[in-house]
Amino acid sequence: MILAVDLGNTNIVFGLFRGKKLLRQWRHPTSNFKLPASRYKIRKIIIASVVPALNKKLMRQIVKQYGVKPYFVTAENIPTLKVLLKNKREIGADRVVDALAAYKLYGGPAIVVDFGTATTFDIISAKGEYQGGVIAPGITLARDALYEQTAKLPKIEISSPTRVIGKDTVSAIRSGLVFGYVALVEGMIARIKSEVRAKNIKVIATGGLAGLICKYTKVVDRIDAKLTLQGLQMIGAILNG
Repeated sequence: MILAVDLGNTNIVFGLFRGKKLLRQWRHPTSNFKLPASRYKIRKIIIASVVPALNKKLMRQIVKQYGVKPYFVTAENIPTLKVLLKNKREIGADRVVDALAAYKLYGGPAIVVDFGTATTFDIISAKGEYQGGVIAPGITLARDALYEQTAKLPKIEISSPTRVIGKDTVSAIRSGLVFGYVALVEGMIARIKSEVRAKNIKVIATGGLAGLICKYTKVVDRIDAKLTLQGLQMIGAILNG
């Protein structure tokens, strides 16, 4: 079995695969994570980490618990994906893993929109080449900034607005966050398509808030919540082959 690990700034997600089938999934806050039980016979562990400060700690715990040395994916060592950027060290591992998975599953050209701690847009060519992307603050970061940097605005739950024009502070913030990010996605996708000038670009969304944001727009073709884990499984299978 393959254990896929998506180590993000907010959460760490573990996915246990037998072949291509995702058997189990675990999610923990990054600040207080724990590994899945060692009773599983894991032969390979593939990690996408955007928190370098935790890499050594995670590796030590994995080797101690499973007796397996993990493979940390980077833009420099990801198999079968050509990254068309000079400074590959700057690119988050999750972004190239998503790009690989999107191309393998849905073909290219494609745009991956990931609603994580940051909202990212990554572009893959028709040949499966990673061309670059866009980074914006995530919706949760925006919500927290409003609360932390103002004297009177409350910290709200991010959920579906009932209308665009809010009739109180909470509904106004909720509309601004959700419909504001819908507008961000629609505007950015239009600009990317205009710049790329490729026909039939597929738009795939992933990340925790993809379902909420994407139900208000038609620019997204597919929501795939397990895109990163599937990409990590693919990498494990490629390395094993």
